Amino acid sequence: MLIFLKRDHGAILRAAGKRRKMSQYEIGNPLTATKMTQHWPRAALYAPLRVTLFENESGGCTFAYDQPSSPFGQFGDDRVTEEARALDEELKSALQRSAQ
Repeated sequence: MLIFLKRDHGAILRAAGKRRKMSQYEIGNPLTATKMTQHWPRAALYAPLRVTLFENESGGCTFAYDQPSSPFGQFGDDRVTEEARALDEELKSALQRSAQ
Protein backbone atom coordinates (compact mmCIF):
# COMPACT_ATOMS: atom_id res chain seq x y z
CA MET A 1 0.00 0.00 0.00
CA LEU A 2 1.12 3.51 -0.77
CA ILE A 3 0.48 6.74 1.12
CA PHE A 4 -1.00 9.20 -1.37
CA LEU A 5 -1.72 12.07 0.99
CA LYS A 6 -1.35 13.04 4.65
CA ARG A 7 -3.54 15.66 6.33
CA ASP A 8 -2.72 17.16 9.72
CA HIS A 9 -6.07 17.12 11.53
CA GLY A 10 -4.27 18.12 14.71
CA ALA A 11 -3.86 21.58 13.16
CA ILE A 12 -7.64 21.84 12.79
CA LEU A 13 -8.07 20.93 16.45
CA ARG A 14 -5.45 23.49 17.48
CA ALA A 15 -7.45 26.17 15.66
CA ALA A 16 -10.35 25.20 17.94
CA GLY A 17 -8.13 25.43 21.03
CA LYS A 18 -7.67 21.66 21.44
CA ARG A 19 -4.38 19.78 21.53
CA ARG A 20 -4.25 16.31 20.07
CA LYS A 21 -1.99 14.68 17.53
CA MET A 22 -4.15 13.48 14.66
CA SER A 23 -3.38 12.71 11.03
CA GLN A 24 -5.50 11.38 8.21
CA TYR A 25 -3.89 9.34 5.46
CA GLU A 26 -5.13 8.40 2.01
CA ILE A 27 -3.62 5.01 1.28
CA GLY A 28 -4.06 2.26 -1.25
CA ASN A 29 -2.86 0.38 -4.26
CA PRO A 30 -3.40 2.09 -7.63
CA LEU A 31 -3.90 -1.29 -9.33
CA THR A 32 -6.68 -2.27 -6.94
CA ALA A 33 -8.34 1.13 -7.35
CA THR A 34 -8.22 0.69 -11.12
CA LYS A 35 -9.87 -2.72 -10.87
CA MET A 36 -12.76 -1.19 -8.93
CA THR A 37 -13.24 2.07 -10.77
CA GLN A 38 -13.23 0.48 -14.19
CA HIS A 39 -16.46 -1.27 -13.19
CA TRP A 40 -17.96 1.51 -11.05
CA PRO A 41 -16.49 5.00 -11.52
CA ARG A 42 -18.27 6.09 -8.31
CA ALA A 43 -15.94 3.74 -6.44
CA ALA A 44 -13.37 6.53 -6.78
CA LEU A 45 -15.24 8.26 -3.95
CA TYR A 46 -13.67 5.70 -1.59
CA ALA A 47 -10.37 4.90 -3.32
CA PRO A 48 -7.82 5.60 -2.05
CA LEU A 49 -8.87 4.50 1.41
CA ARG A 50 -8.77 6.86 4.39
CA VAL A 51 -7.19 5.98 7.70
CA THR A 52 -6.89 8.24 10.73
CA LEU A 53 -4.17 7.91 13.35
CA PHE A 54 -4.77 9.84 16.53
CA GLU A 55 -3.50 10.25 20.05
CA ASN A 56 -6.07 8.60 22.32
CA GLU A 57 -7.11 9.65 25.83
CA SER A 58 -4.42 7.51 27.50
CA GLY A 59 -1.67 9.04 25.36
CA GLY A 60 -1.34 6.03 23.06
CA CYS A 61 -2.16 5.85 19.37
CA THR A 62 -5.32 4.58 17.71
CA PHE A 63 -6.05 3.81 14.07
CA ALA A 64 -9.60 4.48 12.88
CA TYR A 65 -10.93 3.29 9.53
CA ASP A 66 -13.96 1.87 7.78
CA GLN A 67 -13.70 -1.63 6.42
CA PRO A 68 -13.42 -1.18 2.65
CA SER A 69 -16.23 -3.68 2.06
CA SER A 70 -18.70 -1.28 3.74
CA PRO A 71 -18.60 1.66 1.30
CA PHE A 72 -17.67 -0.42 -1.76
CA GLY A 73 -20.39 -2.98 -1.04
CA GLN A 74 -23.10 -0.44 -1.77
CA PHE A 75 -22.53 -0.77 -5.51
CA GLY A 76 -23.89 -4.30 -5.62
CA ASP A 77 -21.23 -5.42 -8.09
CA ASP A 78 -19.60 -8.72 -7.16
CA ARG A 79 -16.34 -7.71 -8.86
CA VAL A 80 -16.01 -4.59 -6.71
CA THR A 81 -17.23 -6.33 -3.55
CA GLU A 82 -14.73 -9.15 -4.00
CA GLU A 83 -11.84 -6.68 -4.26
CA ALA A 84 -13.17 -4.77 -1.23
CA ARG A 85 -13.37 -7.88 0.94
CA ALA A 86 -9.77 -8.70 0.11
CA LEU A 87 -8.89 -5.10 1.07
CA ASP A 88 -10.52 -5.58 4.48
CA GLU A 89 -7.86 -8.11 5.43
CA GLU A 90 -5.03 -6.38 3.59
CA LEU A 91 -5.71 -3.08 5.36
CA LYS A 92 -6.03 -4.70 8.76
CA SER A 93 -2.74 -6.55 8.25
CA ALA A 94 -0.93 -3.42 7.00
CA LEU A 95 -2.08 -1.38 10.00
CA GLN A 96 -1.11 -4.11 12.43
CA ARG A 97 2.39 -4.27 10.90
CA SER A 98 2.79 -0.49 11.04
CA ALA A 99 1.73 -0.43 14.69
CA GLN A 100 4.60 -2.72 15.72
